[in-house]
Amino acid sequence: MNDARTSGSEQAYRAAQLAVFQRHCDGFARHDLDAVVSIYTANVHYEEKTLRWDLHSRDELRDQFGMIFAATSAMTSHRLDSIHAPDRAAFLWRFTGTLHSGQRVDFPGTSLLTFTGDGQVSHDFAMWNLAELPERAAKDMGLDLAAAYSPYVAWAADGRGTAAARLMDSYRA
Repeated sequence: MNDARTSGSEQAYRAAQLAVFQRHCDGFARHDLDAVVSIYTANVHYEEKTLRWDLHSRDELRDQFGMIFAATSAMTSHRLDSIHAPDRAAFLWRFTGTLHSGQRVDFPGTSLLTFTGDGQVSHDFAMWNLAELPERAAKDMGLDLAAAYSPYVAWAADGRGTAAARLMDSYRA
């Protein structure tokens, strides 16, 4: 939001973070590995939960992104929305592309980025299987979904025989 309610410093870090993310998207569109990895620190930690990537350097990123570039003839990525703080930002994005086989791919995802003082990304937590995001995030944080939701199910549905109760039961497994 760029209006009278946002401070100059907020506008500055938001603009810088948006520019970094746009450089990343532009690099993907051009199949430019150097541009894509240039936004990251040398010792970046990149986690991609859907593909189970746990990478710890630009070189490892270059290898993984290189496989994606090798498999695709065209691709784009663009920002759908974002939330910003001075050293972090969450981006909701959409990736589209065409594999060399002709198959089209199109999916949304999210990236939680941590920025250094000089505007590089030191940590990127990415996930593109958004259907699993809430459950995965809860598990990664060590939360017990059944315990967290039981009070709400109890008052909303008396905890028995309702669609809400069955949904919560599926998380108890």
